Amino acid sequence: PLPPKHHPRPLRHARHTFLNVYRRLFSIVFVLNIVGVGILLWRYDGHYNLVFLGHLATAAAANIMIALLARQDYIVNAMFRICWSFPLSSPLRLRRILAKVYEYGGVHSGAAVSSVLWFALFTGFLTSQFVNQGLLKSPAVITTTYILLLLLVSIVVTAYPHFRFSSHNTFENFHRWGGWFSLAMFWAELVLFIHAQTPDIGPGLVRQPAFYFLLVSSLHSILPWLRLHKLHIAAEKLSNHAVRLHFTEPVPLFVGLRISDAPLKEWHSFACIPARSGSGGSVLISNAGDWTKKTIQKPRPYYWVKGVPVTGVLCMARLFRKVVIVTTGSGIGPCLAVIQDIPSRGTACRVVWSTPSPLQTYGSEICDAVKAVDCDAIIIDTRKNGRPDLVAIAFDLYCREKAEAVFIIS
Repeated sequence: PLPPKHHPRPLRHARHTFLNVYRRLFSIVFVLNIVGVGILLWRYDGHYNLVFLGHLATAAAANIMIALLARQDYIVNAMFRICWSFPLSSPLRLRRILAKVYEYGGVHSGAAVSSVLWFALFTGFLTSQFVNQGLLKSPAVITTTYILLLLLVSIVVTAYPHFRFSSHNTFENFHRWGGWFSLAMFWAELVLFIHAQTPDIGPGLVRQPAFYFLLVSSLHSILPWLRLHKLHIAAEKLSNHAVRLHFTEPVPLFVGLRISDAPLKEWHSFACIPARSGSGGSVLISNAGDWTKKTIQKPRPYYWVKGVPVTGVLCMARLFRKVVIVTTGSGIGPCLAVIQDIPSRGTACRVVWSTPSPLQTYGSEICDAVKAVDCDAIIIDTRKNGRPDLVAIAFDLYCREKAEAVFIIS
């Protein structure tokens, strides 16, 4: 049985939901920016000149750069590699903290929202200068400023979780196209802002820190697309609910691929299952929406990939001596990508897999691969046995096996 809960429900909700690790990281980034706003306002104390406006623009550009860098494939991979490099002899508490590196998205969203805050302040003070016939009277600057602010606000609003989950394609298009247009408008804004102060645009630009922040942001927006290429695949239809796409392109362990049949529209991430013999690997796709349904019914001979393969959360299982991995449906794909390798690295694992008709849906090869790693794997056919209490099963296994961590992939 599950142990009794030791704290009142509001406290548990505050700690594990309202203030989860993602939101804590978001809060740290956002609060630091609020402090920065306070310091800047105190320092200038009502004397809001063009230098003050330049500081606001610089802070906005810096946060945009941080938001972009936090999502860069090579930076994410580096963070995971640093965290998993800690030895098993490290304190368990430390290893559990490091295992939550996958919440890095809190830094991304915190910096993105902070950039809107800084730019909204910039817009407000710039408007005041313009209306009161202050130091800057350029209609071009004020127009560009409001267009850019509208773009930034739209990106943040459409990224709100409720909207993102209910209209994912709209969110993705706003993020991609809105992000590109925002960078272009920020460049135009910076050039016009400098031109309104001095005819020597070049020297004026290089003296602005925002110039270098925007340069880094622009280069990192282009970088993943420089590796855009076709990934030729061989489709293995497992059932009407699932397909396995095999490819020969070498991939490292513990990574996922973003694939697309229309690179400018939408991208979908799947964990790579390394081939046990030879090079290459595969991805497992189950019916979870229009795109996956289309892929299962009519797989293409190739898909587009860009950037570099990104390390997945399950790689952090190697930080522990023994883990319990709980998954449902096609979540077994990313699990297989890890559980086949971590035993050789000193991590024992137990598997709980709950899915309708596992053998008929995913085939004997997938089921045998699970059993090869954990001969006592708990594979639950929900078509026959109904939906189990996975929390109780996972907790019981965690206690009996004296595991150090539980990973849940759905």
